[in-house]
Amino acid sequence: MYRDLPPFQQGGLDSLCGLYSIVNAERIINRSSDDETQVLFDDLVHFLSRRGLLSKFLLDGIIHREMLLVLNKVIGKKRIQSVEIPWRGVPNPDLTNFWRSMQYFLDGTPRRAIILGLQGYHDHWTVIEKITNRSIFLYDSSLIKRLPRSYCTTVYPTWKRKHVLLPAQTYFLSNEDGEDEGF
Repeated sequence: MYRDLPPFQQGGLDSLCGLYSIVNAERIINRSSDDETQVLFDDLVHFLSRRGLLSKFLLDGIIHREMLLVLNKVIGKKRIQSVEIPWRGVPNPDLTNFWRSMQYFLDGTPRRAIILGLQGYHDHWTVIEKITNRSIFLYDSSLIKRLPRSYCTTVYPTWKRKHVLLPAQTYFLSNEDGEDEGF
């Protein structure tokens, strides 16, 4: 009987977490309305469709290089002024230094968000809303709320440290002064 099988949630069969992370980060940064967010999502879908990438993103998700392309071409300097990848090219930085850099960047400053790549327990893109010494709090399309630090690593997953944070695939986004400077 079908009642023995739980229903799929919206997005349960696609790999659009990367697009949702972009939309959710932009929403945090600009406090976008539902209508503005829908326009951005539509822009993303049209961009991917014109490039012949929509089915790939739906089925396989987005990789780092493609994330940069979408951030540059679709989001652009009007929605997000600054995109930094401070850990790009740094192989496996230790968790403490990476964690501190994320705390320092967010530090309660408005109009900032971090898109975080995850592997291990989740193969996922998400948005960090807040980070403390003990946990990362997420604004996430899959309704993941929190990643306890004691369960995180920047190297290999273990039975306890099952959330692999990907520093080289972490984007520090801001739009602090509202001007069009680009990235």
